[in-house]
Amino acid sequence: MRAVGADGQEMTVQEVLDWLQRTHGWTVTMLLRGHTVLYDREEDEETRTRQRAQRLSENLEDAREPGQRELELYYVCEGEDAEAEDARPPLLCSLP
Repeated sequence: MRAVGADGQEMTVQEVLDWLQRTHGWTVTMLLRGHTVLYDREEDEETRTRQRAQRLSENLEDAREPGQRELELYYVCEGEDAEAEDARPPLLCSLP
């Protein structure tokens, strides 16, 4: 997936969640990159709002991985448990 939003900029976490819903019909409850949680529906509203607004690379810069342009994202969908993330192939994202 090319992670470019309608504005031509790198997608936000919310845009990825929307894309997964629109393209596959999946309601994602948790979105991860490795052990870094990008989105967790179980967090409080303020945290979820902040998570959804972040660009995909924001957490990479925090993790000292600037410049990485390919991401493997893992996700858990509504009705699945956390172990199910291993059953789904990762979502490969190319950043602009």
